Amino acid sequence: MKLIKKLYKYDNGRQLFRLLPTDTGKLVIEERDRIIKEAFFSCLDIRSGKKIFTDLQFDEKYWIGIEKIYKDVILFHRFERPDLPGHKGIIAYDIKSQTILWENQNTFLYAADDKIIFIGNNFGIKNLLVIDYLSGEQEIADQNILNLEPPKEDYSSYIHSKRISRNNLEEMLNSQLQKKITAYLIKDEIQFAKKSDLIFFSFHFVNKNGKFDNKFFAVYNHEKIILEETINKNIDKLEPESFFIKDDLLFLLFGSSGFGVYKII
Repeated sequence: MKLIKKLYKYDNGRQLFRLLPTDTGKLVIEERDRIIKEAFFSCLDIRSGKKIFTDLQFDEKYWIGIEKIYKDVILFHRFERPDLPGHKGIIAYDIKSQTILWENQNTFLYAADDKIIFIGNNFGIKNLLVIDYLSGEQEIADQNILNLEPPKEDYSSYIHSKRISRNNLEEMLNSQLQKKITAYLIKDEIQFAKKSDLIFFSFHFVNKNGKFDNKFFAVYNHEKIILEETINKNIDKLEPESFFIKDDLLFLLFGSSGFGVYKII
């Protein structure tokens, strides 16, 4: 029988903006405080939850974001202007040494084969610039480099939920679990995902205060609950996607500032 083991929980009390698992076993967290207009970036070991760095900030405290994470180097971007979404420049930050490796003011295009490709603009003439991803030094843009194609993002290790109806869910459960679900006054559709012989689902229901609670279940072989969590309580509006799966890890979002990581065994 499958089991789900809780690994750790994280909550810094700030609005979660992005959770970014890396290819090297890290989890990069972006949090934002909209009141004081500041962004904070942290990094954990994705399986142990051990902190690698926390609350990273730059001279620009808010109008900054993550363009891409490439081989343990986080490529941060600035914005053209606070009121414009266009990205400007790159700050390359090394997770291992926790230092800024280099900065470049040109427009990021893509990363491939240990190179970062930018679009430069010299007196109105656009051209490709090739930068070593670690040193930041410009290299000669020979034909081999210019023929590099942007790698396609691979999301095959992720499972995101989809919406299904209550009837669709009940058809997948045995009679005992159907009765349990029927007891909830479910609001709107159900978020659902499947991995092998496990199904995962969450829904909002109206509680005794007339507000919404958000429940999550993981069910083995359509008949046995192996994880049950209340991930939001007494909320006024329905929350969007509340969980996702990457490889053998389940991520549950608790409220607006917390998440838990669980191992599917």
